[in-house]
Amino acid sequence: MKKYDYQFQIIMYLKGTPNSAYESIKTEFLYHSNKLEGSTFTKENLEKYLQQNIIEGSHKIDDVYETINSTKLFDFVIKTLNEPLSKQLILELHRMLKDKTLDHERGFAGCWKKIPNMISGVDLKLAQPWEVDIRIEELLLKWEASSKSLQDIVKFHARFENIHPFQDGNGRIGRFIMLKQCIENNIDLILIDDYYSKNYMESLYVAQSKKDYTELLKIFEHCQSLLDEKLTFLKETVDYIQEHDIEFNS
Repeated sequence: MKKYDYQFQIIMYLKGTPNSAYESIKTEFLYHSNKLEGSTFTKENLEKYLQQNIIEGSHKIDDVYETINSTKLFDFVIKTLNEPLSKQLILELHRMLKDKTLDHERGFAGCWKKIPNMISGVDLKLAQPWEVDIRIEELLLKWEASSKSLQDIVKFHARFENIHPFQDGNGRIGRFIMLKQCIENNIDLILIDDYYSKNYMESLYVAQSKKDYTELLKIFEHCQSLLDEKLTFLKETVDYIQEHDIEFNS
């Protein structure tokens, strides 16, 4: 049995359970990850959509599509937890995120970037379009050869964001990959809370520019602790499952 089996089984069990802690995890992850990229959906707007399939508030059409797509993408990431992280899977994540958006119409969805891009406000050298495929392949090989610890996840995330493989949507895809990596390796979930958004961006820049991952690791650990405080319902659920020795249906 792989070391991530128990956490994987809990997540899958909760996914099929109405009104469970799975919905809380999903809401927290999507709200904060999308807000980091400028989404105007409030947590209440997101919950309204998740619970009643109703879009409330005024939003740009791409924001609406990407929010809807991200809810499906979250479930897809959970569904494919037993699949190896590959270039094909990463491209599929991006295709799903950008479905029906302007980027999809322009031919930028589900493929590596075609035009050199940049991160506004920082001086970082990103991968050129022709470098992306080989650099992603090298990154994946390093990941597979690693011990898949929290430190390895930190390094992977910083390197992925420095490659910046897509025309747009790099941050969201990077955080979806991190979600997969945490669950598969029995590591407390890292959901970048808006409270730490500024610190996250600053420490990510240091990690990319100076190859110093110390501060980014600290931010991830702070986010793990904050999520534990917010999702007490999840801890109570896990404790209940363990106490009552509930069996999972494969």
